[in-house]
Amino acid sequence: MSGDALRWLAGGVILLLVALLFVAMARTWRTRTRAQAAAVPPVPVPADPGAQVGSWDGFTVATTRADQPLERITAGGLGFRSRGGVTVHGAGVVLHHAGAPDRWVAADAVRGADRATWAIDRVVEPGGLVRLRWTATGAAGATDLDTYFRFPEGDAAALDALQGLTTKHEHPHTAGEGTN
Repeated sequence: MSGDALRWLAGGVILLLVALLFVAMARTWRTRTRAQAAAVPPVPVPADPGAQVGSWDGFTVATTRADQPLERITAGGLGFRSRGGVTVHGAGVVLHHAGAPDRWVAADAVRGADRATWAIDRVVEPGGLVRLRWTATGAAGATDLDTYFRFPEGDAAALDALQGLTTKHEHPHTAGEGTN
């Protein structure tokens, strides 16, 4: 075999391995999304979500399992970092995530809100992320989640509004925990 033929063969093998790697990544992502779908079903926004407290736009950084900022949730359009934000109502929160339908989190499912510095693919200045702690209930039972937001403006007001929901609906297992 000539040198040119060996280079073409080596290039073809490398190209095939890269293609197989991408196929494996896509299959793993789909498998993970299907497995999480029963635990994190989409909840549509009710027709009357109550009085609006405020709305903040920015970035939805990630949704992870509670207290596991490296365990990304991929189901229901929550898997990617994108433009997004929250609208807080008296009865709950609307999560906006570009490219996915809005998701409703009832006030009694909100476990708290505080500040964070990092999540799976983002590290910012200390306290630069707003973390919403909530519980999704699906066929697989209740799953505690954390959703991280980055608001260029108004993050203190968003945090206050989210924390206001937890004081109305205090959860026995989070009562007394610090949120800042």
